[in-house]
Amino acid sequence: MTPTRRPLVARHRLLGRSAALDGLRGVALVWIVTYHFTSSRGPFPGGWVGLDVFFVLSGFLITAILLDEVRVHGRVSLPLFYARRALRLLPALLVMLAIWTCLLLVFAGTSWFAATPGGDGTGDPVDIGAALSQVGITLAYGANWVYALGSGHAPLAHLWSLAVEEQFYLVWPVVLLLLLKLPAARRHWPVLALAAASAALPFAYYAGGQGVDRIYFGTDTRAVGMLLGAFAALLWHRRRAAGRASWHPEARAWAGLATVLGFLFTVGNIPLKSLAGPAIMAAAAMQVVPYLVERPTSPMARLFGVRMLVWLGQRSYAIYLWHYLFATWLNPLPSWVSIPIGVTASLAAAWLSWRYVEGPAMTYAKRFRPATTGPAAVTEHRGVARAA
Repeated sequence: MTPTRRPLVARHRLLGRSAALDGLRGVALVWIVTYHFTSSRGPFPGGWVGLDVFFVLSGFLITAILLDEVRVHGRVSLPLFYARRALRLLPALLVMLAIWTCLLLVFAGTSWFAATPGGDGTGDPVDIGAALSQVGITLAYGANWVYALGSGHAPLAHLWSLAVEEQFYLVWPVVLLLLLKLPAARRHWPVLALAAASAALPFAYYAGGQGVDRIYFGTDTRAVGMLLGAFAALLWHRRRAAGRASWHPEARAWAGLATVLGFLFTVGNIPLKSLAGPAIMAAAAMQVVPYLVERPTSPMARLFGVRMLVWLGQRSYAIYLWHYLFATWLNPLPSWVSIPIGVTASLAAAWLSWRYVEGPAMTYAKRFRPATTGPAAVTEHRGVARAA
């Protein structure tokens, strides 16, 4: 008699909604928001590390989703994948940009509308034509290259990271499908090589006289975080299929978290931030992310699984979209006024976005999931997808 094969979902704890990953996203968001409201003068001079955590999370989760789709369905439907991504990201962005544009037409001549978050004083009056052009570039997900060339519009500067992620989402599924033609034991090595190249580019550009903005905002130099996240997902998926445990995951996770925290509290706006910072932070964060999925009952997972952090993580996209605008508009006010009002307004805007924009869009996006073949397939496919 042939023994009954158990579904992989029943054997492993790597699938399903991860509250700890939501919480990690929430913590990273707190770092970023605090940094933008206070800059290097606040409690987190290295709050920029939160973006690197976001990049690793994005690379890991998107790769895990695609790998599971191949495993369950035998293929990846690129049109369905891109449709789901668009429905997840575009509606909230469109609403935010529409509201900002309406306010722009009314307040473009005021100095507070273009203040620099975390900076001193107010900004110059906004040129409406240039600002509307920036809105179009943002919707085309090319904003990071505008800032890399030093000509971006400050009140929308935070949207550069969305452009980097969307450019990765556009290319990565095709690259991954090509990698899947390789033997499982060799698929991750080209990804590691690409990550190493991305990590080396800042030094090459700096030696060649390129400016800091080109290094910090370029997709080629910032892809290291998403590539290392993808690398971690490939290793995770291979171990899961083979039923093997990772090597000393707890020690590596705590060491990675300690490294991130060390930068968070010490490394502000210095050259290391743009040169080696993203690669070091990505290498550290990639030790944490798989561990939180593998060990959902560990002390670290319980720490990140605190309800408030999970709530913030689930709404992190809208909070990220809105907080920078409030940090801009309120910057001329004293920090003891601007920070409480700005944070409260950001949370309120995010709640409205989640309730009336993102939630309905995600419900509609379920129509673009591949057809499943059975209960186990449904569980396995949806588990990781809901965490993205």
